[in-house]
Amino acid sequence: MSFVLNLKCMNKFITAFFILLLQQMCTAQAISTQVTSTKTSISLQWNNYSTSFNQQPGDSTPFIVTATPYNGKYAVADENAPLDVSFKGSEYRYQSMLQYNYHSISTYDSSDVFFFVPYIRQSNAALYEYRVLQNGDKVLKPWSSIDSFTSDTFQLYVFKKVFAQLGGYRTTWDKYLTVELRRKGADTLIAAAAVYWKQVKPSLLNIYTSNELNDFLLRMKESYTRQLTDREIKKWQQLYKPDELDTLTHLPKKLSLASNDNNIIFYLKGNIYKKEALEYQLVHDDKVMTDWKPNDFDNNIIWLNNLPPGNFILRMRFSGQRHNVTDYQFEIKPAWHQTTLFKVTAGGLIAAFFGFIIVLFRLNSQKRKTAEEQSKKHKLHLELKAIHSQLNPHFVFNALTSIQGLVNNNNIAGANRYLSKFASLMRDSLTGGDKDFISLEKEIVTLETYLSLEQLRFGFTYTIDLDKTINASETDIPALLLQPLVENAVKHGAALLEEKGIVKISFKREDNNLIIVISDNGKGYAPAENSNGYGLRLTKERISLLNEILPEQPVSLNIEGAVSGTTVHLQFKNWWL
Repeated sequence: MSFVLNLKCMNKFITAFFILLLQQMCTAQAISTQVTSTKTSISLQWNNYSTSFNQQPGDSTPFIVTATPYNGKYAVADENAPLDVSFKGSEYRYQSMLQYNYHSISTYDSSDVFFFVPYIRQSNAALYEYRVLQNGDKVLKPWSSIDSFTSDTFQLYVFKKVFAQLGGYRTTWDKYLTVELRRKGADTLIAAAAVYWKQVKPSLLNIYTSNELNDFLLRMKESYTRQLTDREIKKWQQLYKPDELDTLTHLPKKLSLASNDNNIIFYLKGNIYKKEALEYQLVHDDKVMTDWKPNDFDNNIIWLNNLPPGNFILRMRFSGQRHNVTDYQFEIKPAWHQTTLFKVTAGGLIAAFFGFIIVLFRLNSQKRKTAEEQSKKHKLHLELKAIHSQLNPHFVFNALTSIQGLVNNNNIAGANRYLSKFASLMRDSLTGGDKDFISLEKEIVTLETYLSLEQLRFGFTYTIDLDKTINASETDIPALLLQPLVENAVKHGAALLEEKGIVKISFKREDNNLIIVISDNGKGYAPAENSNGYGLRLTKERISLLNEILPEQPVSLNIEGAVSGTTVHLQFKNWWL
């Protein structure tokens, strides 16, 4: 934290110091002057203009002064480069004659350039004329008289006040204007000035990190120097291979920095004193991180702080030439904990850990659910056995009642036959009493034994039909589930009609469903009278418990009563899955 605070304080100091140097370098007079004429009035902020001229010392011959705009920058990358145009116009023909009264400069701003002529005043203006050419051959303003002059309050250097002003002119990029001055009717020029509207891009001089503040301060002390020192060039040569360095700038073609070198100072050639003159955009990993904006400092440095790892493109332009952009690529390598491999590995370990926790949680949850299901099933089985144990006494009670009736009617032979079959029925019941399910074959045998016993007592007839598609020995059904229903068909139906009574039992297969139908021709089923019957209530409770144990193979019971009898439908769904 202390380093960051010191860095901010240092930056403020450097910025203030640099601006002070630039103000001292300014060659224009920092005054606001009103330029007037008989026709026009031009208001210029002279601290935004640079004046240039070429005159022989002590010579009072009129000459041309150019005023080109700074607009926030005193100099750019190629300020001292030669004028790269080919002069084809009249100023080339007269150049040898002009000697000291001819000059050519470049402007890097799209604004007007203004032209003034000392030593021409209202008293002698009628002797002179001027014209303006584009690219030396196109006449923009033909030879014209001079009729505009500066005010008597304006002082340019040591020249006498109130002199000629020729106005402001501009052209497009890569073209130049020439202003020529002569005596009226003369064949030779006495002065000329050429201004070239030159395109230029920002150019880097050097790059510094937060670990190189001493080097940066040394560079600030030599701000007028626009070339790298031998020491600075050697530094880059030690860090990068020859093919990785730009042969003109001696800087890396692509700067590569460690993760902790994420505070970078880009030092540009030229002198900039208004941050609005320089704009930049920062692209991070092909996405715009900072959109175009004026520079943060009123000087020729772009300072980027706390950059994340990744690939960057710093895009720079002058606000006066937004179409000319300089791109510089650099990268900040990730720390070991910021690498893709580490993130993937760490992410995998974290995912595996949470996955293990989730699996463990689910296993425990499943184990708990399994234990609960097993406990529930065990409880249901106990309840089924309890109901099963209640059905047997119920059946025994009814059978003994039937035997008692035979004895009371002195039907000893019938009672003996009944006791014999009853003993057989009890033996079957006892051997299968510990089972929840028995084969359909054994269930049919048990039903036949029971019906034959009741037939001895009441004399009714019965039939049992088995679908040929059903293998009775391999098909299981709940033990003694049908007994109470058949018993009701006998007791409340066929027994009342004695020899005319009929009980029918059928077993059918429909797809994978087992359908059992028990019917009698008695007086019919009355729900209000029979809903509380002990055997029927136990049967319904067994079906409800069975459906909880086997939810995918539900058993349904439906009883239909009519004047001519009662029909019971039992459906065992998906019984052969």
